[in-house]
Amino acid sequence: MTEAATVWDGIRPRSGRDVVVRHQERIGQLGVLAATENLDAPTDWAFEEDHHVIVVHLGGRLDRMECEFAVGPSGPVLPSRGDVWMIPAACRYAALAQGERAEFVELSVPTALLADAPLTARVRHRDDVLFGAAARLFELIRDTDDDLARMAAHEVGDALERHLRQMYGHRERTPGGRTLSASDRNRLVEAIRSQLDAEHSLGGLALLVGLDVRRFTGAFQQAFGQSPWQYVMRARLDEAARRLWYGAEPVTEVALATGFASPSHFATAFARRFGVSPTRYRAAAR
Repeated sequence: MTEAATVWDGIRPRSGRDVVVRHQERIGQLGVLAATENLDAPTDWAFEEDHHVIVVHLGGRLDRMECEFAVGPSGPVLPSRGDVWMIPAACRYAALAQGERAEFVELSVPTALLADAPLTARVRHRDDVLFGAAARLFELIRDTDDDLARMAAHEVGDALERHLRQMYGHRERTPGGRTLSASDRNRLVEAIRSQLDAEHSLGGLALLVGLDVRRFTGAFQQAFGQSPWQYVMRARLDEAARRLWYGAEPVTEVALATGFASPSHFATAFARRFGVSPTRYRAAAR
């Protein structure tokens, strides 16, 4: 394996982060992080949370940035002041950035705040109210010893919650059936990733979200950008790769622990995904 030059794939070691300013507060239902980060070296940003994440870019200079959503816009993109990144709950997002620095506010938004509506993945989204609130919070939460600053921050947070509910707390209706809600997505991700060695079925997964198999397959494809079979396969292979990279279990045990019926099936699927056999992958890690 060579030094990271591409977007983090969930397997290779992530780069360190050089955060020079960091202030974090819980304001109402929102988690608010205000930060300034040095980007002299290639830096990984990655999320796959059970809540929505909204990142508002406030300043700095980036020379390059490559981003990748499991479902959503992907490719090279450079943020400008006021640009908003929206990362839905249960959606894998990763970016590789380099430049001078980045100044931003990161909001952790519980799915219940948006009435369980699925958030759409966005890059360089513009929302003047959201930007103004984030910029104000960036200033206010640095003065944690000032009671007036704390009061003002909570007022801004309260107004921001109302704005988010009004603008993003509704479900888009799609022809042919309902979409998966944010909690539906979280429930499916947890069921799959916590039981990689279990026998999953379309019927069992569909039952978790109250759909028949036909409607479930379409809704899953729309939510995750791949079929349920593809998602389970990728989850198993990613976990297997992590175990091979960091652990010492025999390859056969890794195969069984991640749900493969036989070492030969595992080896074939692994080579198709990563381009090398499990044994060679482990040797490269060492």
